[in-house]
Amino acid sequence: MEQLTPYRESIDAIDEQIIELLGRRYSVCRDVARLKKASEIPMMQSGRVEQVKQRCAALAERHGVDPVFVRELYSLIIDEACRIEDRIIDARD
Repeated sequence: MEQLTPYRESIDAIDEQIIELLGRRYSVCRDVARLKKASEIPMMQSGRVEQVKQRCAALAERHGVDPVFVRELYSLIIDEACRIEDRIIDARD
């Protein structure tokens, strides 16, 4: 089991980076939501969701990651971004 320790530590460090990056992504999403609210821009931008999924699937392929998995993962990531935007846009000032 000791042989696994360095691998587990690497995975833990990478997981921390992933979570940190998600936090940064959602911080930008909150900024976008505030801008949309102030400018009366609709929350959902047609075509943007698919554009993000396609771009990330292509990136996945280049990095040896299953693009189908990445599209599914980004569905979850985008769903959370939409929830964040909805809360901000629908909030009363």
